[in-house]
Amino acid sequence: MYADPYATGVLHQAHHERLVANLEGYARDAGIQPFWIWTALAKTVSEAEIEYVRDFRKHKIDGLVQGLVYFRLTSKAEPEKHMSALAGALVRNFVRARVMTLGNVLDRISKGGDIEATCLLIPNFHLSKDEGGSIAAWQVQYIYDLLVQRAQEGLQTVIYTSDLSLLRKDYGLAISRLIENNYTTCAL
Repeated sequence: MYADPYATGVLHQAHHERLVANLEGYARDAGIQPFWIWTALAKTVSEAEIEYVRDFRKHKIDGLVQGLVYFRLTSKAEPEKHMSALAGALVRNFVRARVMTLGNVLDRISKGGDIEATCLLIPNFHLSKDEGGSIAAWQVQYIYDLLVQRAQEGLQTVIYTSDLSLLRKDYGLAISRLIENNYTTCAL
């Protein structure tokens, strides 16, 4: 079993009792460890990321922000950690957030499946060669279709790229323009 999920003061029994009753299930669905659900955002992320989460429901209404793009500022960037923290905060606010690798996303799409998530977080969306990245040209179209479809449905997507200018080179103008014009940027 876990530590007391209410001990941090982030969760409140009157509001989160249903969530805590199936904590393991919610965490599994989100692709995160359960402790992220009761961990305060401020322990892991910047004020810009907190603001993105705070305004999350507003983004669907106004449609101006379609997601958040992290880019690498240092070699110590940990997109998985930041995305897990965001997913935990969204889950505790009863938003279906899911952290998935790009490989899992592409696999699901290629089999005709949908990504059921109000917020999809992809920690390896675009990686430079030194981070192990490589993508086939046919996959780029799947990615573009996914981003456009999610935007049309008012769903948010959080992604990580090693380098915004390299993203343009590897994924093309259409995807980079979509991201540059519609996503909030955040350095890691």
